[in-house]
Amino acid sequence: MMTQKDPQSTLPQATCPMAAARAETAAHPAASPRLMRVSEVDREYPGGTPLAQVMDWVRAFLARPHPDLGRKGAVCPFVPVSLLQDSIWLAEITDRDLSLDKISAIISEYRDLFLATEPTRGPDAINKAFMVVFPNLGAEGAAVVDEVQYRLKRDFVDMGLMLGEFHAANESEGLRNPEFRPLRSPIPMLAIRHMVDSDLPFLLRAGYPASVRAAFLRSYLYRMAGTLPSTKLEQALDGVIEAEVEQRIDVRLALLPAAVDAAAGAGAGPAGVASVATDAGATLLGGRP
Repeated sequence: MMTQKDPQSTLPQATCPMAAARAETAAHPAASPRLMRVSEVDREYPGGTPLAQVMDWVRAFLARPHPDLGRKGAVCPFVPVSLLQDSIWLAEITDRDLSLDKISAIISEYRDLFLATEPTRGPDAINKAFMVVFPNLGAEGAAVVDEVQYRLKRDFVDMGLMLGEFHAANESEGLRNPEFRPLRSPIPMLAIRHMVDSDLPFLLRAGYPASVRAAFLRSYLYRMAGTLPSTKLEQALDGVIEAEVEQRIDVRLALLPAAVDAAAGAGAGPAGVASVATDAGATLLGGRP
């Protein structure tokens, strides 16, 4: 396992006073694990250690084409360039007693540090990534990683970031092949990177409630609208509208039983109760209020 060193001496250096303050805040807890570039992991971690296993997987899977991917190129198209630029940073959380709240706090600290680490903008920023690895989560590791990702994703998207959940049991489907599982990794981890325009399908997925989906898409449009091609702009706007309509329908459906019960309690006959239900249905479908 890794030898602890002074975390402040090995963290990436920020280049402005505000960024430096944020970096120091994120690094302040004495137990904060060291962040290392890929080149450092290659030098200091022998094969078989958790971080070495992660890097073997990054190179053999994420950075290479796959026959089930459904398109040409690497599974993650940014990883080959990130490896060349040495702009992937890794941290290993070796604790065995980790609650959801503690992991969420750890990931939030790394989020702040990510935002303070250069490059923070420009074309090279999209090739920067943090991988926070949890080798000792045990049998519940997959569920814990999924829950933390779900809990924090909205805040990340609001900040123009993406938070990816990786573990051996991940069932998330590939965008072009539903049988492909691109987020399966040998060790549970959460990955932080900047949002890019091609992230739109991940924000449109129906697995999120309509209110969350609408928030994702508004943040996406706020961050990306000026650079989006017209097709993605229209798709994102359509997604916001659909999510907002879905929210209105959900609210009205939730109110419908109460309205019917109130009509029945007021002594309305079957025709009156039916009229209430018909009015509600007409409103849902865009008819008269």
